[in-house]
This record gives sequence, C-alpha cells and structure tokens, in this order.
Amino acid sequence: MIPNAPKSGLVRKIAAIVLASAFVVSVAACSDLPAEVQGCTPVYSTGAAAKSVSAHGTFGADPKAKVPTPIVAKSIETNTIKQGTGLRLGKGDIADVTLTLYTGVNGQNAGSTGYGRSKQRQLAVGDTSTALPTVFAKSLMCERVGARVTTVLTAADFYGSASAATQQGTDPTTVIVAVTDIEKGYRGRAVGTLQPLQSGFPSVVTSGDGTPGLTLDLQEPPKTLQSELVRGGSGAVVKKGQQVLLQVQAVAWTDPAPTSTIDSTWTDHTPRYYTLTALKKNATGQSLDAGSVKSLIGKRIGSQVLVVVPPKAGYPSGKQPSGYPTGDTLIFVYDILGTY
Repeated sequence: MIPNAPKSGLVRKIAAIVLASAFVVSVAACSDLPAEVQGCTPVYSTGAAAKSVSAHGTFGADPKAKVPTPIVAKSIETNTIKQGTGLRLGKGDIADVTLTLYTGVNGQNAGSTGYGRSKQRQLAVGDTSTALPTVFAKSLMCERVGARVTTVLTAADFYGSASAATQQGTDPTTVIVAVTDIEKGYRGRAVGTLQPLQSGFPSVVTSGDGTPGLTLDLQEPPKTLQSELVRGGSGAVVKKGQQVLLQVQAVAWTDPAPTSTIDSTWTDHTPRYYTLTALKKNATGQSLDAGSVKSLIGKRIGSQVLVVVPPKAGYPSGKQPSGYPTGDTLIFVYDILGTY
C-alpha cells in the first residue's frame, strides 16, 4: 500500500533515533570461522524498490541518492549499489559505517551520521536483539567492506511492528530509504590459531558467543607483569600509539582466589577503541594501564592476549577506571580486532 502522504517529520523522528545513538548494538553468537567459510546467507532479499534507488555521490560522503517517489515498501528490501572488495562480514562482525536516510514520500534527505572519520558509526553485523536499529545491522550480512547498500523499509519494520510504531506516534506505513557505506570492518572476536599455554598460568575458555572465561589455580598472583598469547592472529602488528579496537574481559585476582569480573565488553558485545599509550583516555574516558599496553604492542590483529598485571605495573592509585579496585592484581583477556 502506498503511504497516505506521511509527514516527512515522522521520518526525521526515526532519523533522530538512529543517528543520535552510539550505533553500537548487541552482537549475536558467532563462529570461529570467517564468513566466507560459514556460507553466509543475507537476511533480506533484493527487491524492485531497493533497486530503483541510485546514489552517485562520493563513497563515505553525501551519497546524493535519487529516490523515485512515492516509493513503496511491502517488505524490507536491500540492494548493493556498489560492491565491496574488502572483508566479507558475517554475524557478529563489526562494521564502521556512514548512513544517510531519505523520506519515501518525497525523496528528501532526512538526516545522516555526518561524513568523515570522526562521524562513522559502529554496527554489529547481523544483530538480532530487540535494540534499535537492528534492521541496518542485519542489512549488512554477507556484504564486503567498501560496499554501498540501500535498504527500503517502513516505520513498522524499524520499530518491529505496526503497533510499536503507532505507540511511538509514527504512521507504520511511513517509508524510509537508507544508504549505508561500509567503510571499515573487523571480526567480532579473535580468530587466530590457539597457542600452547604455560603451566600454572590462568587458562582461557571461550563460550559460544566469544565471551572468555578463566580457569585459575589456587595460587598467589605473580609479583611481576605476565602475558600469554592465547590465539595468534595473522593480521598486521599493532604499534605503540595506535588506536586499536579491543574486546576486553577484566578480572580482579584476589590472594589467593577467587576472582571477580570488574569490566567486560562482552556483557553487551561492544568493543572499544583504545590508544596504545598508557593512561591515554578514549572517547568514553577509558584507558589502558602501562602493563597492558606493553603486552599488546607487537601482537597481531586477530590475536587473543591474556595479561596479568600486578599493582605496580598497572594503574596508579586514582587513575584506574570506575569500578576497578585499588591494589589488586588484575587479569585481562584482550581480543585484538583491528586498528584505526
């Protein structure tokens, strides 16, 4: 059904929800295997509505999309305007994107993330949670980095149902057109080769969704900085001062045991960018301690690194992140996803 002249303000309301968010949404379980090996299946089909949209603007900038109006959306459709040649993205992988929205009734620009490196937003590919906006995360399944993807959907699709859209004060039939440029992509977890671990050292056991757990012998924590390569990646070597994308599991090691988790990106599966400089804060005010920085420098993308940091090698008193104890030995499991 062709929408009955929905107000462009309704699309702009949805745009505000999409574009004001941090764009980091929860990640579904993923395999150790790259998407090429898994036999990737797109979530949405290509359709005539999505194919009718063209966009010839510079990649990563204003796509200058042309939307035939009024455009009809009977179901969620996608179309790859520009094929990518980079990493193929599967469920649980991470994409840095720029996204522009248009109104279906008149084709007007309804808002964007903005353009340029600082304006990119992070999406967890193939997300199946109830968080918004998962439609755009799902639309990137099986795409390659460098692709430009068009998605056509209704407000009901965006909110999950017609009733949910109505509850938000939006006409469920309001049509939205999104143009997404996939600028960077990363595996959502370390996929390097498992390495033999030294005896007496904490061992890492990984759950199906990538969350690392620790097996710790009842022994006193070490007095000096210790690190172990759990998985050896094959990507580029990370260097001092680089921005690096990490999954983090942090545990306080009391003397002699037990342990307690004090920080985790795996709780909502949202990796963080850090600078490989001790105590240099990221955009959300977090930083790495000197011991972790030393242990991560020289490792390769795709690696998982276990680091045991005694107090004298860790955060100085008063410099630790919120929720971190003072004076305890800390254990970190880092998955190195990429650099920026």
